[in-house]
Amino acid sequence: MAAHPYASLGYAGTLAHVGRPIWVEPWKGAMLLRDAPGNALDAAGPHPFGAVGEGADLRAGMELLRGAGAVSAVLVADPLRTPTTGGLRAAFDIVTPFKTHWTVERSAGAFAPSAHHRGCIRLANRKCRVRPVALRDHLDEWCRLYCELTRRHGITGIHDYPRASFEALAETEGLHAFLAANTTGEVIGMHLWVDDGRVAYSHLAATDAAGYRAGAPYALYAAAIESFGAHDAIDLGGGAGLADDAGDGLAGFKRGFSNASRVAHLCGRVLDEVAYARLSAGHATRGYFPAYRAPRL
Repeated sequence: MAAHPYASLGYAGTLAHVGRPIWVEPWKGAMLLRDAPGNALDAAGPHPFGAVGEGADLRAGMELLRGAGAVSAVLVADPLRTPTTGGLRAAFDIVTPFKTHWTVERSAGAFAPSAHHRGCIRLANRKCRVRPVALRDHLDEWCRLYCELTRRHGITGIHDYPRASFEALAETEGLHAFLAANTTGEVIGMHLWVDDGRVAYSHLAATDAAGYRAGAPYALYAAAIESFGAHDAIDLGGGAGLADDAGDGLAGFKRGFSNASRVAHLCGRVLDEVAYARLSAGHATRGYFPAYRAPRL
């Protein structure tokens, strides 16, 4: 089986604004050591998935992270490539449904977007042209689009990427970029994907106001899905926010392209119980992991 596209130290290095990459040999994947309150450290899986594949020695990986000084470990498990939920529960203290990911899976049949989406794709293809490009050759356009996205939605934290992250991402193995331009050649949208030849993952997408008017997101998703048509699966991602929301427009948009869905689970483990209890005192611990990163009561 090919290595998970989010497993490499190179990819984890694109998230240096979040934490320091550390290689977890028993998992054949990288995690991030983050600064935690009280001069502590904790470990987090790279966004969007911590790479824990079949056959990974989960307990040995925990011991390695404990030895590195981490108070806790948390990751979102890839629903397409991770051990069973039972296997995760044997190694983690917390395994809870996190988000529904909308997928296009070859075993579920041919790509067949909804009637609404087919109409939107046709209209978008009249107003813009999509082509694959190298991100490094269009970094300025991508940064412009993504900066507009962060301003529009007030994005902060892990998703507020510095330019250096995108420069590193452009050199990461398995990164693919699709660009949408209008009929006069102006760039109005881009969509980044990560791929290992078997599974393709929607990574980041950004569209400006002109792109939305032209329906560029429909054209971009459709072009990428067609491009990855020989893959076993294509993960379109989940909705906005930190949990499923039946009324979320982004989730509905992705669902219109999909023929299947998978539930990604949030997995957490306390590695230093004394330090964890001390750091979590005074925080709203219910339904949040690690608790010391939750809002204070």
